[in-house]
Amino acid sequence: MNLEALRCFCAVIEEGSFRAAADRLHRSQPAISQQVKSLEKELGQVLLERKTCRMTPMGSLLYDRARHILNETEGLARELEDFDEAQAGELRVGTSDTTALYVLPEVVRQFAQTMPQTHLAMVNRPSRAIAEQVARGELDLGIVTLPVDNDELIERDLFEQHLALVVPVDHALASRNRVNLSELREEPFLLLNANTRTGSVLRALFTREAFTPQVVLDSGSFEVIKRYVGEGIGVAFLPRIAVTPEDRRLATVNVSGLPRVRIGVIQRRHAYHTKAERAFLELLDAQRNRHKGKPAI
Repeated sequence: MNLEALRCFCAVIEEGSFRAAADRLHRSQPAISQQVKSLEKELGQVLLERKTCRMTPMGSLLYDRARHILNETEGLARELEDFDEAQAGELRVGTSDTTALYVLPEVVRQFAQTMPQTHLAMVNRPSRAIAEQVARGELDLGIVTLPVDNDELIERDLFEQHLALVVPVDHALASRNRVNLSELREEPFLLLNANTRTGSVLRALFTREAFTPQVVLDSGSFEVIKRYVGEGIGVAFLPRIAVTPEDRRLATVNVSGLPRVRIGVIQRRHAYHTKAERAFLELLDAQRNRHKGKPAI
């Protein structure tokens, strides 16, 4: 039983198909299939159903132990790399487009100065996907919407993200300081996808308030929605931080009862945390402390 076979088997389970596992591990599909077959031959057991990629009882037992072994092995490798001061390291961070664009630039600049030997790899995905990758050890840190409700992860609050109604500057509501949700029933909406955490939070609000928005577009991108609002296609609920003074075609309006979204950082609970991770967290904490007492974003 070798680590590569275990890695391939776990990837098939986590990705749901041999093809997706091959893409993730940068292997050919036949190579992934051969590794799984070798495991089954060695153990004398069928580990997963080929059509559905669902685990058999033996496969489920192996997966739990294999994931632990892989996490421990990868953690040991990173600890040994961290011990060698001369060796360049890597920090893998997952976050949303909005946080990457409007929250992290100063943190990244300072990190590059503090840890010049460390390569920072940043991926932008929804919070749920980032949490899964952090739990699997594919990312070191995630900056996500909380909570993630995963016992394998440590959560730390960073800030609260305030939402606002975003409209074109020439819209009839642009001059209003505050509106009620009920006043927006006839407005065409550009709505965040339900698979984003902010999108799901908004839909929960709509359900509670018996509000049915007139949706003309679903999108997972704040930037796409901003552009379309500026073009006069509709209005949207977006994080206030995403609308900057450079967005001269947009105006923000307060809406009574809009939820606030908790943004925080997540790490694996039982993992070695490198010097690069600790340095990045210190910079995040310093930025949070600098903004205490200022208007919430």
